[in-house]
Amino acid sequence: MKSLILFAALLVASLATVFAIPHRQGLNRFSLEATRKSSSKPSFVREWVAAHQKWGKPVSQETLAAFSLLDDVGSNLLTRSIKRSPKALGLPYTGPTHPKRLTAFVALNGRSNTLTAPMPMVLSTLTLFIIAARFESETGVTGIMGLAKTLPSNVEPPTPSLLDKLRPVLDKAVFTVDLRRNATGRFDFGYVDESRAKDKISWVSTRNDSHHWDVTFDMTAWTGARRVWMSRSFEATIDTGTTLIFLPADLAGAYWNDVPNMRINPDLGDAFTFPCEFADELPDLLFKVPKTEHVLKIPGRYLRYSTVDDDPEYCWGGMQSADGLGGVTIIGDMAIKAWYVAFDLETNKVGFANKELDDIDD
Repeated sequence: MKSLILFAALLVASLATVFAIPHRQGLNRFSLEATRKSSSKPSFVREWVAAHQKWGKPVSQETLAAFSLLDDVGSNLLTRSIKRSPKALGLPYTGPTHPKRLTAFVALNGRSNTLTAPMPMVLSTLTLFIIAARFESETGVTGIMGLAKTLPSNVEPPTPSLLDKLRPVLDKAVFTVDLRRNATGRFDFGYVDESRAKDKISWVSTRNDSHHWDVTFDMTAWTGARRVWMSRSFEATIDTGTTLIFLPADLAGAYWNDVPNMRINPDLGDAFTFPCEFADELPDLLFKVPKTEHVLKIPGRYLRYSTVDDDPEYCWGGMQSADGLGGVTIIGDMAIKAWYVAFDLETNKVGFANKELDDIDD
């Protein structure tokens, strides 16, 4: 699901069984809300570095030093913290039954974040998976949920991922992601709420031999005077744990070359920047779902990340070149905030739809 994503995962188990869930129709589903942390400050450099550390080559010490990140980027990406009861974490507790809403806090990096979840489960063990500050998402939620297709969680001793735990007990082996740019987002497990989609949900097969949710796009365009669909096939990982979008270099370069006075930053892998005055006029980025006429849109204003620290008249682009990621292309949170995305654990398909956006008037 800066970078989501992203966030603290709740894994629950009883002493005798993995989950103590009432086996009544319709109860084996739940939702998690993700809200932006009021104190969070976007850091493009941190997100760019995090993505390259995660997917590509390690970022050079010179680059880290140039952006004062030597002390900010640690070698331990994932830390596990286990507490034996909600009470041990300062959670509201109502005896042997579950509270209707849980609020957990994480202090690993000295910052507090909230994750609120109405969970139809009996809680006797609460496990938090916490990610270091460099993977902290723009939404303000800390941690990686463990939503890769089959990749086990990267902790010692080996621990099943969230999806491994949930798959056997959900009503349906599906989960959906509805992140929001300036509002509360939601993860749903066990069902697909089609009312959250603006149009139909188009399902796309993923690559069978990949641990990740890898899909192929083959037609890309953007709005503007020279709009034309480009036939360019590329495989992209749908990743809620990466904030930025990383497209093939030719597509990324062609898009930003259509923005007046665009500049590249040679100190950060030729990252694209643009005059902030054009933030509301950036071209909408369009993808056609393969073998359909279904067009997915990322509004141009969603592709503004934040201002450049030493040049406040310029902004970082939220979509960048995938050069340096070892051949990996990433569709991260900045795209997912514009779409409704569903993941089917049985068929290994990803469903895409546009959605009503709180801060965009169509």
